[in-house]
Amino acid sequence: MIRGFYSGASSLTSQQINLNTISNNLANVGTTGYKPQQAAFSSLMYQTINGGAGEGNTIQTGNGVRIQKTGIDFNQGELNRTDIPTDCAILGEGFFAIEDREDGTITYTRDGCFKLSVDGSNSYLVNGAGNFVLGEDENRIEIKAVNTAADSKGGVKTEGGFDPEKIGAFVFPNKYGLELAGGNQYRATEASGEAEALEKPKIKAGYLENSRVQLAQEMVRMIEASKGFSFASKIVQTADEMEKIINQLR
Repeated sequence: MIRGFYSGASSLTSQQINLNTISNNLANVGTTGYKPQQAAFSSLMYQTINGGAGEGNTIQTGNGVRIQKTGIDFNQGELNRTDIPTDCAILGEGFFAIEDREDGTITYTRDGCFKLSVDGSNSYLVNGAGNFVLGEDENRIEIKAVNTAADSKGGVKTEGGFDPEKIGAFVFPNKYGLELAGGNQYRATEASGEAEALEKPKIKAGYLENSRVQLAQEMVRMIEASKGFSFASKIVQTADEMEKIINQLR
């Protein structure tokens, strides 16, 4: 009976993680550039026991289930037009690079909701948390004041202002090896490889990428996970009751 108890308990733990993952997806259905996660299950080690009389009559029994990994769906989300010049969306592959204002660490995101921030006498492009957006050379993007003047041919020449072409977009040898860093951002790991700047990134200004979460699909997954959790709970309860009966027979 102990085997049944622990098998049910492992399922409870795994389904709870699955429910937490689904809940996080649902909570970010309106988060710009969010990529949903999905839990993948795997069986724990099987054990072969004697099945009774007869040669080769064996039985395999399982020891429960576990979460093997939590994958991320990096497919392109739909674009939402905002007409705000500093809002940017990447078409296809790539991530924006963000430098933390406090410790200088670099993380990556698909969230292109940017704005201008004044730091001393300079203005820089930053994200919603006030951290610096980087160019393809991994340097901060300084936004200079707009200056309009007449050129030698009598035309008008404008310099400065926001230029989306200065924003860098980076790819990884294995983007599925990225580590979640919180705040809708990712961190490079040995599994993902080093970030590489795209030569000609497709960045569309005045647009934001919507969350990739599909509400109907996540609700179906939540129902499935809830049923699985209830079933595992019933297994634990039944195993416990059987153990009590056996103990009373001794």
